[in-house]
Amino acid sequence: MKHFRNKAARGFTLVELLVVIAIIGLMMSLAASVLQDPGKGRNVTSGVQMVHNMIQEARATAIGNDTCARVIIACDENDTSRDSIHLRYMTVQMYVRDAAENRKYDGTDVVRRGEWVSTSSGNFLPNGVYFCPTYSKELMWMDNARDTPLEQDDEARLAGHGLATVYYIEFDEKGRFVTPDTKPGEPSRARRLVVFAGHRSARANSVDGIIPTKLDKEGRPAEVSGLVLWPSGNISMMKTKEQVYDPEIFAAEKRNKGKNSKKGKKNNKKDKKAKDKDKK
Repeated sequence: MKHFRNKAARGFTLVELLVVIAIIGLMMSLAASVLQDPGKGRNVTSGVQMVHNMIQEARATAIGNDTCARVIIACDENDTSRDSIHLRYMTVQMYVRDAAENRKYDGTDVVRRGEWVSTSSGNFLPNGVYFCPTYSKELMWMDNARDTPLEQDDEARLAGHGLATVYYIEFDEKGRFVTPDTKPGEPSRARRLVVFAGHRSARANSVDGIIPTKLDKEGRPAEVSGLVLWPSGNISMMKTKEQVYDPEIFAAEKRNKGKNSKKGKKNNKKDKKAKDKDKK
């Protein structure tokens, strides 16, 4: 009888152990599926927020150090591995002037003799999220807008990655968004900055070397988000896919918001006058 109880106890312990192992296996499987699923909207939203934070950091660096600063986005089209830095690695760099350089540099037409220095080790966008140069275009409804791509630098030095080709977004010493073709005293043109969900691939139907997780009816990345960078350096977040792909919608919404705001202020003044009249 004692032997039977010991055997039963051992059997019960073994069953419990098997159940625990099964639960652990299930949890690991669920965790892996979450980590491998890059199509979650929250990852894209987090990616846009990271771009936003990088822009804020670059502007603060430029203003605080009275120099130019850049948001750098790595571009390594030859590396198709899953851990590629291509359109995922971002960092901020500050321009350190040489002592002989013109200290009245305005970010447009002076020969540079200094160097760009990274101010941090940089960050990667969330898993499965990539920066999208193809859709990061100027707002064509703005005055003097051109369908120009983001600027590139073929000899940027990235901390831990050596020399690399990069896209960059530059700010002058006052935190204003500038481009190389901007003339002194003339503002730059507003630009969209877009990220989308996908995976690294060199296939012909990729967007900037990335295969989108999903496509919309127009054949464009479906899981996408972005922001607008204005010449002043200010930022407006885009809340819908329609705003990202059709900036005119964004413009119309912005105009309507302004009209509603003015109308609201006007109504408030009327209400105040009516109340004052009633008091009298």
